[in-house]
Amino acid sequence: MTCTKSELLKRVLNRRSFAGLMDLYEINYRLLQRLVPTPDELHGRAVSRASGSPDLYLLVEERCRFTTMLHLTYFFADAQGACVADPDLQIRLYHDARQAEAVACRRVGQWGEGDYDALLAHKWDRNLFLEKWLRYTLGLGHYFDRGSTDGAAASATTESLAAS
Repeated sequence: MTCTKSELLKRVLNRRSFAGLMDLYEINYRLLQRLVPTPDELHGRAVSRASGSPDLYLLVEERCRFTTMLHLTYFFADAQGACVADPDLQIRLYHDARQAEAVACRRVGQWGEGDYDALLAHKWDRNLFLEKWLRYTLGLGHYFDRGSTDGAAASATTESLAAS
């Protein structure tokens, strides 16, 4: 897609536009490429540690020829000391289309079928959140590479990801 940054911004800001949503998927893909520059080298679980920030956990749930399913989250202790994933995003990367879609977010309810406008608005909310959170985590210095794999720590805290 060849359009200027201002044209892209206009399309993205048109919240009811399907084309704008597809542009947002492209932006999210580029941001994820910065966060995970070598996704093919990551397997299973990985942890990104950045000074002054909670650890960021990544789980590669599924890898196919044209898509990869990721789980991305922070973990916090609740009042009872239980480990809580928040935010808790499931992201599908479409490698051939160079797009990334937030397909599930723990804090967002599910929409019923049939209401296209509500469904589109829901997808917008979920994917705008992904875009903002990716920019935030990149700004903190988070980064995943082959050296991010921390089997013991990641395994203990991401078991709930695999179970969900």
